[in-house]
Amino acid sequence: MESNAYRKPEQKLKTACRLNWNCHICGRKVKNMQNSNTIEKRSQSTRQMVYMGVAIALCVVATMVLIPMPGGAMVHMGSAALYIIGIVFGRWVGAVGGGIGSMIFDAIVGLTGYTPFSLVIKGVAGYLVGYFGHTPNRRPSYGRVLIATLIASLWTLAGYVVAWWAVIGSWQAAIANIPFSLMTSALGIVVALAVGPKLYELIHKKK
Repeated sequence: MESNAYRKPEQKLKTACRLNWNCHICGRKVKNMQNSNTIEKRSQSTRQMVYMGVAIALCVVATMVLIPMPGGAMVHMGSAALYIIGIVFGRWVGAVGGGIGSMIFDAIVGLTGYTPFSLVIKGVAGYLVGYFGHTPNRRPSYGRVLIATLIASLWTLAGYVVAWWAVIGSWQAAIANIPFSLMTSALGIVVALAVGPKLYELIHKKK
């Protein structure tokens, strides 16, 4: 067996480096690696915060965009924005953008009774879309997007039926609002299928 006394200097150095993280050479390498990881984490956190801010603003503005439907009904683009955000940026951006964005919209238009409901309902909806529809490092399939948006739509419908009943005080009025919720969600699903996967590919390809 080879004795430590007869090892070459570079072999001794490698052995010392493996055993002693505070040695001159390894200490510098480890420090550089730690700095690089810290910078990368800060960059990801900053990027995530920017995405959340944009998502909040987008949800507020999109909910103000009204689309006329047959029979005189009006539906908004808020759900479409929420679904696309969850698909492209993931569950946490979807949750923050959907929840806070919808809550701010309700406050702006004077529907303050719905603000806590919207925060929870739309926040969870954004999380669900991101959880089931977002795929890191690859474009999500249309089937995945469809399933994710359907799950979020069903949750949103159930949540707002309870919200309508709590605010209006009538189950009949709550049930009467169901068709409008379904139309808004259906429009959102169609737009998300058309835009979501392509936008995901466009944004993440540039990273």
